[in-house]
Amino acid sequence: MIWLASFPRSGNTFFRNVLYEVYGIESSTYHQEANYHLDPEYAKYPVIKTHLLPHQLIPADPEIKKVYIVREGRDALVSIAHHRKDIVQPGTDYELNLLEATLAMDGSFFGGWSENVRAWTAVADILIRFEDLIRDPIGEVEKLRTIIDLPQPDRGKLPTFHDLKFGTPQYGAGVHQGDEEQSISLAKKNFRRGETGSWKDEMSPEMESLFWDLHGDQMIAMGYSLSPIGEIWAAKKQSGVIDPYRILIEGNKTTDLHMDGIRRYTEELIGGLRAFQHCLPDKWRIDILVNGKIFPLDQYYGKIVERREAEKRQLGLFALKKGFFEQSLLAFKAVIQRTLPESWYNKLSPYYRELPVRRVLSWIRGGTIKEQYRKVWKEAGINHQLMHVPLPQHAFLVEPFKLPFVVTAHDLTHHFFPEYHEKENIEFAEKGMTFIREKARAVIAVSECTRQDVIKEYDIPADRVYTIYEAANGDRFMPALREGEWDVIRNRYHIPDRPYLISLSTLEPRKNLKHVIQAFLTLAGDEQYQDLYLVICGRRGWKLEDLVDADATGFNRIIFTGHVLDDDLPHLYKHALALCYVAYYEGFGLPPLEAMRCGTPVIFGDNSSMPEVISGGGLAADPSDIGQIADCMARLYADQVLRKNLGQQALERSWYFSWLKTAFQTLNVYQQVIESEPSSHPESA
Repeated sequence: MIWLASFPRSGNTFFRNVLYEVYGIESSTYHQEANYHLDPEYAKYPVIKTHLLPHQLIPADPEIKKVYIVREGRDALVSIAHHRKDIVQPGTDYELNLLEATLAMDGSFFGGWSENVRAWTAVADILIRFEDLIRDPIGEVEKLRTIIDLPQPDRGKLPTFHDLKFGTPQYGAGVHQGDEEQSISLAKKNFRRGETGSWKDEMSPEMESLFWDLHGDQMIAMGYSLSPIGEIWAAKKQSGVIDPYRILIEGNKTTDLHMDGIRRYTEELIGGLRAFQHCLPDKWRIDILVNGKIFPLDQYYGKIVERREAEKRQLGLFALKKGFFEQSLLAFKAVIQRTLPESWYNKLSPYYRELPVRRVLSWIRGGTIKEQYRKVWKEAGINHQLMHVPLPQHAFLVEPFKLPFVVTAHDLTHHFFPEYHEKENIEFAEKGMTFIREKARAVIAVSECTRQDVIKEYDIPADRVYTIYEAANGDRFMPALREGEWDVIRNRYHIPDRPYLISLSTLEPRKNLKHVIQAFLTLAGDEQYQDLYLVICGRRGWKLEDLVDADATGFNRIIFTGHVLDDDLPHLYKHALALCYVAYYEGFGLPPLEAMRCGTPVIFGDNSSMPEVISGGGLAADPSDIGQIADCMARLYADQVLRKNLGQQALERSWYFSWLKTAFQTLNVYQQVIESEPSSHPESA
C-alpha cells in the first residue's frame, strides 16, 4: 500500500480517478471524521487517500511509501472555501470559509496549507504538482512506477476534468451512497473548476495580503511565483525590519455591570483581534485602555474571560470603583427607591432626572477619569499609532490623545428618536458624533443602514465610513445544545413547559415592548392560544410603568425574567417559537442574530437595519401596527412548517456574520488609516 496525501482540493480525487480509469487501480481513504463513513478494510487497498498529517496516520509504519500532491496555496484555499459552502456545510459564507481556511487556527483544516505542505514534503517519496497533473495526468501518475507496480495505461480511458464534472466518476460523486441524480450533483460541486490561477478573481487584495503573511515562506519554498502583493510582502521580509502596527482600543465598556450590545461588541471584537495577533505577532500589537491603564491584549482578554466566569457565579467582579461622594449619592438614591412605595417612586423619578444630581455625578466621574487618563496620554502617543473608540459616547475620555482615531458608530437613535432617550444620553451621543465628524480618520458603521445615516445626517464623507457588521458568537449560540440543561434553565426563570415567544432587550420604550405586549395580549384572550406564553428577558430600563397593564387578561402568561445569564441565552432562544424584536430603529440588532444562530426565526421591525441583517430569517411587521405584530405571532404559533422553514433560513443567514470577519475587516481599516498617516509616530500631548 501507499499513502496518497494532499491538502484538500489539491487534485487528490482527480488523481484517484485517473488511477482507476486508466490503470484499473482502486483506492480507499483514511480519515478521522466522525460524520463520514470509514471503510474498515481501507488498509487492504493498494492506494489510500488522506489529508491528515503524517503523524496522524494509521498504520503508522514509516516504511509505507508516500506520494504527496501539492497545489498552489491560493488556488487550494479558494477551492476549499467553495467546497465547504457547497458540500461540507451548504449555505455557509464563502468569504468566512476562506478566512478560516487561511488562518487554520488551532491546527484546523489539516494543519493549514503551509503546515500540511511542509510536513508532507519532508517525508514524501514522490512529489506531484497539481499544475503538472492537470497538464499531463498520465505522465505524473507514471512517477509511481518506482514505488508500486503499475499496469500499462489504457490512454483511451483517460477522463478529462469535464468528464468527471458532468458524469458519475468512481470517486468524488458518492456513487456508492446515493442515487444517480445526487451523484451527478455532487460531481459538479466536487469538480468545480480544476484550473490554475482561479484565485485571481475570487480572492480580495486584503485576503491575499493575509495569505502571504501566513503562507509566504512555504510558497517560496515550493517555488511558486510572487504576485504584486506577494512582492510587497517579500520586500518587507527581505528588509528585516519588524515594525508591527500598534493599536490602542478604548475598552471601558467592558467594565459595565450588565451585558448589552456595545459591551458584547467590544468584548467579541477584542476576542477576534486576539486570534489575528496570535497568528501574526510580528504584524499586530494591540493594547486595551481601561480606567486610565493600558493592558496588553492577551492579558486583558484573560480579564474578560475571568469576569464572564464570575458573572456566572454572580460574584460581580470588576465592579466600577467610585469616589466616596458619588457612592453616597447613588446609595442615597437606592435607599429612597427601597423605602418609597413603587407608585410614589415612579412619580418622583422623573423629577430626579431633571435635578442637577445626575450632572453632578457625571461631572465627578468625568473629572476622575480624565485625571486617570492624563497619565497615559504621553505613553499612548509614543507607543501607539492609532486609537479605536468602540463607543462615540466615550470619546471625551480620549479626546486629548494625539493619535489618529477610528470610531465605531452603532446607531443614531438619539438623533431620530430623542423622545426615547434621557437628555444626558442625547448630549453625550451628540458630542460623540461631533468628535467623529471633526477627528475620526475612519468610521466603522455596524450596518449599511447606519453607514448611510451617518453620512447623511452628519455630513461625513462617504469614503471615511466603512460598513463592518457585528456577529453572533458561534461557539455560544448554536442550534445543537445539551438538552439535559434545559429543565434547569427553564425552572431558573420560572418558564412553564409550554410554547412561548421570547423578547430580549432593556425594558424601555425604544424597543417597542409595549406593542409587543399588547399584540400578545390580543391573542391571549383567544382560547386557541391559551397555552402560549411571552417571556421577556432584560434588565429594567426606564418608563417601564408605561409598558403594560397588570390587570389585562393574559398578563399572568407574561414572564419577566430580569437579567439572564449569558450561557442561558442560547437555550432560551432555541426553545422559543420566535424572537419578538419589533423595535422602531436598530443600528444592527444583536439579539435577532443570536436567535437566528440558534435556528430561531425573528418577528422584526420592518425598518432601519433589521431587514438588511435578518433578511429571510423571519417575519417583518410595522412596529406601530399591533394587529400586524399579533398576526406574525399567530402564524408562527400555528404553522410548524413555516416556523421550521424560517428557522432554517435564519440559521443560514446567520452564517454570513462572524466576529472573525469583523476583526479582519477592522484590522484592514486600522492598516489603511495608519499607512495614510504622514508619520507612524505622532507626537505626544
